Amino acid sequence: TMLNCAIRTAARATSRRQMSTASPKMHKAKDVWGELKATRPPEGHPHTVFEPPFSPPVVGAAVVGVISIGYGLMYFGMRHQQYKQGYWK
Repeated sequence: TMLNCAIRTAARATSRRQMSTASPKMHKAKDVWGELKATRPPEGHPHTVFEPPFSPPVVGAAVVGVISIGYGLMYFGMRHQQYKQGYWK
């Protein structure tokens, strides 16, 4: 009934949870810091991930392809909804 539901909700809201007996998890990175530091590249190492030279035809094709695929997906979704909801026959 509604009264039982209200009583259970109030009891749940005012009850206290037991604290966990598990110890807190400690970070282990400080124990292996020497190993991690040894895997780093030397200072001044160039990171040329997004650095030129880029091939203009490849970049142009990629941009046109991404825009075309995005437009096509949006148009297909709109077209599908229009047919599904009966606005287009």
